[in-house]
Amino acid sequence: MRLLSHEDKANILAPDWKEATILMKTVDELVYYCHECEPVGALLLSGEWGCGKTYLIEHELKNALADTSVVLRISLFGMTLPEEIHIAVRREWMTEYCKIKGVDKVAKKIGQGKKWLSRMDFLPEWLRGIAKTDASVFFPISKEMDGKDVILVFDDLERCRMSSVDVLGVINDYCENQHYHTIIVANQAKIKGQREITKITGEIQQVPAESDTRKSENNKAIIKVDIPVQPEQAELSYAEIKEKIIQRTVYYLPDYENIVHAVIATAKFQDAQYREFIISCEGGLLELFAPDRDDLKFENSQSDDKGQSRPTPPHNIRSLKCAIKDFYRLYSILQKNDFSDLDKWLYSFTSYVIAYKAGIAGAGDYGTLFSDRDVRKMYPAFQSNYTINGVKQWVLNGVWNENAITSEIEIIKKRNNAQSAPEIIKSNRIMDIDDAVIHEGFADFLRIAYDGNLTLDEYVLLIENSCWARSCKCDLPLPIDWEKVQTGIGLRIAEIKKAPPEGQLLFSTISETQRSNFTNEEWSAYELISKFALGDELIFYRNKKLYIDKIRELGSSAFMFIENKRYDVFDEEMATATAQAFSQENNAGKNQFISNFKNLWEIRIQSSDIRIEDSIKGFHLLKAYLQEVLAKVPQGKRDFSIVHTERFVIILNKLIDIYKEELSKREGFQDT
Repeated sequence: MRLLSHEDKANILAPDWKEATILMKTVDELVYYCHECEPVGALLLSGEWGCGKTYLIEHELKNALADTSVVLRISLFGMTLPEEIHIAVRREWMTEYCKIKGVDKVAKKIGQGKKWLSRMDFLPEWLRGIAKTDASVFFPISKEMDGKDVILVFDDLERCRMSSVDVLGVINDYCENQHYHTIIVANQAKIKGQREITKITGEIQQVPAESDTRKSENNKAIIKVDIPVQPEQAELSYAEIKEKIIQRTVYYLPDYENIVHAVIATAKFQDAQYREFIISCEGGLLELFAPDRDDLKFENSQSDDKGQSRPTPPHNIRSLKCAIKDFYRLYSILQKNDFSDLDKWLYSFTSYVIAYKAGIAGAGDYGTLFSDRDVRKMYPAFQSNYTINGVKQWVLNGVWNENAITSEIEIIKKRNNAQSAPEIIKSNRIMDIDDAVIHEGFADFLRIAYDGNLTLDEYVLLIENSCWARSCKCDLPLPIDWEKVQTGIGLRIAEIKKAPPEGQLLFSTISETQRSNFTNEEWSAYELISKFALGDELIFYRNKKLYIDKIRELGSSAFMFIENKRYDVFDEEMATATAQAFSQENNAGKNQFISNFKNLWEIRIQSSDIRIEDSIKGFHLLKAYLQEVLAKVPQGKRDFSIVHTERFVIILNKLIDIYKEELSKREGFQDT
């Protein structure tokens, strides 16, 4: 128990509750109410979304009242009509009664039989109508069940689609008229924030024109209008009915230590090892989940050391449950790769998930950069080093890209395993590296960069490190020769082109919005990387390589794999591969080959990507190969192989003419 100050009460719990008091355990207060003799109103249990109010009812309250009472919880979520509430109450009553009497299985079978019976269209309509009717309407309910008091708990008041005034009116029937002990569970702040506008139908009478047919009995037109009640009136109505129905309000201050423990203890995990891991992290999760639990900071914002407002960490049990369930997917990958500090990965993941579900973390113009910053403000345990972009994209967008995640994991392993000074420099942020290491290895690191022996991500890190050092006004041991850096990037790109990897090639990117933070030399180096890895260049190169490989391997059958790809050129390499593949085809294959080739490159002229002049050169080279074949044919010999080759030459001439015509159009357009 803790003593609240006047200020605490006024600012944290409720603006109208200003007297100092000693906090009871919330469940004790609920039990006290449930044991009262005919209370004069309902008890309102108020607390933040996701703080464990429902868990408190389903576990602590039901356990505490097990010997004396039966607790029925009715969720109001999404209900639109008073009848739905009444049916839900009767259904919960009947369900619990059947459990106590041991006939719940029989009731279930009866329900299945009614469902089957209602579908028998040959039966009388009245009989099928009875079958469709909810059995609860025929079931009498009372305030007692098997010698125990019945307690009604109405949950999710603020999530009901009826107006709060109407819902409370329905609940009042059970509380005041039928004398049930009634608990209402809600986030009262959200109820007060609902600026509901109730409409009142009024009538305005006027003498109609002769042509007006909308007349009342006294020959006057009646026009019905909807008059909206002002928000202040709607809020006042809620306050009035609340005062009438609610006996008192209890503000739930969760015992996070017990809640987090219970969440972990009762959760079902994919394997025993992961369960033990989560249990071992319970203390850390508690600190992450409720860092301010001893400070009584429950407002939407709080002040930091400088007196500036900052958001209060969200307290959402559901988000915690989601996080520890979902983390298993990442846990499995990290474990396979022999990662240590898995607890730090868990804390960072959990804090990111909770922040995202609270609407705090999200991608913007700067990617996830500021989402990391915002999460870190709330959860100091969050560390960017213990999360990766692929995982954040999964949280934000629901896209699990295992290839991308695995590649990022490999980058981290490389960074963690770095031993020499150059290796440490090329894989870490400059502000995280010891000064002695920087001075020892920077010259060797630059030579590696100039020689093209960094990955594209490491080149991006070099550019960022240069920017960070300058912004911090820290001198690097040697000036960076950016012409040599660009040469090194070009060498790396040339190596990648020899065997372009599948999947994502670059994971470290810089937003265009950050352009002003970099020098022209730094940005030019980055553009060289981004245009290749993130633009169309790599796509075109991969597709070109696919064309060459498939044509050589499959001949005419290759077109089913290459016809829907994007190309920016038909160049000399492609011409050589095409000529070789065509020469190896039988006559049936040659015939099909020509048609497929024509269709593929005829439609490509419509693309703005196509490099027309270079493609014309490629067509001419292919034509020259075919003409060389024709020139070697003995005089007077003519077979179908020759016919197909001649036809191919004709098709190429037509393609060359089409491409030249398009080139003239584009040049003419540019001249104008």
